[in-house]
Amino acid sequence: MKRLFTVIILSMMILFSACSKVTKQNNKIYTTIYPVYSITKFIAGDKFEVERIVKGTAEPHSFEPQTQDIAEMMESRAVLYIGHIDEWAKKASEGSNVKVVEVSKGINKIEEDPHVWTSPKNAIIIAENIKNTLIEIDSVNKDYYEKNFNKFKFEMERINEKFEKEKANFKRDVFVIAHPAFGYLARDFGLTQIALTGQEEVEEPSPKEVAKVIDFIKEKNIKYVLFDRTENENIIRPVVETTGVEKLEIFGMGAVPQDVEEKENYVTLMERNIDNIIKALKE
Repeated sequence: MKRLFTVIILSMMILFSACSKVTKQNNKIYTTIYPVYSITKFIAGDKFEVERIVKGTAEPHSFEPQTQDIAEMMESRAVLYIGHIDEWAKKASEGSNVKVVEVSKGINKIEEDPHVWTSPKNAIIIAENIKNTLIEIDSVNKDYYEKNFNKFKFEMERINEKFEKEKANFKRDVFVIAHPAFGYLARDFGLTQIALTGQEEVEEPSPKEVAKVIDFIKEKNIKYVLFDRTENENIIRPVVETTGVEKLEIFGMGAVPQDVEEKENYVTLMERNIDNIIKALKE
């Protein structure tokens, strides 16, 4: 009798553990890169556990998920990806019922430029796609997601308006940047970004490319070069040393340093980006 009781208790513990595991898995949303992760957390709030695959300063352009990453994504409620640089996320739908959503749908894409998230206008579209996905899988909390989306939209519109108001004070309509991550923002406001690297490469530019940028900086009397600290500083060193331009921090948000992530989120980083681009254009 005692042995039977023990067996029953063990069976109940195993069943309870299995149920808990399923519940935990079913409450997870997987995202690919930081912008999708941060915006999803903003809208999901405390209703879902939001995870991301590309963490820390891992290079998103060349990232390849591990088998375990795909397995975990397949057990979640939804997988959210940006497109172009993280198409591997679609593997999660192979042999599973998980909902896999490209959150950049509806954005007018610039050919070969994956950085759709660096525009406040685009961020609203991304956030709305995320919100709609959350409502689809959890309609009970529809009002909650709508409320959080509207808060996020307000912040993006506020940041966008700040930039628009400053345009009258700009001395130029072009900015120099190490990696061309702000093409969508430039398009929004009729600006041009001059970059030292191409879209898919982060290695040091050729001497010819460096010389071209140096000549441009001197000709236009550029004061700053925008630089993301997660990139190779050798990219801009010869430009800084030759022209005397100052480094001005920018966050492309494809990769985000741990110390920054602990204090910031997508909204605060986007505002810092806007402030520094404004500074680069005004001085």
